[in-house]
Amino acid sequence: MPLPEQIIEMNEEAEELYRAIQQLKTTYKHVIILRKLKEFSTAETAHVLNWSESKVKMTLSRAMVELEKVLTRGGVINEIH
Repeated sequence: MPLPEQIIEMNEEAEELYRAIQQLKTTYKHVIILRKLKEFSTAETAHVLNWSESKVKMTLSRAMVELEKVLTRGGVINEIH
């Protein structure tokens, strides 16, 4: 069982992630929420968004790059380089 301090830290990290996602354009938000947070498959996500599976994959890839940039700018993660 996590300690209270760990629970607070996890909640803070989740809040930072949600704030970062909200800064993304709508299509990026939708695909990240469906694929990463709700754990929909590529096919399920394509069906919900009325997209092709290849568009889901491409958009998710671009969305994750953009999310990393937002989190880096916000100081949540350190730059890889």
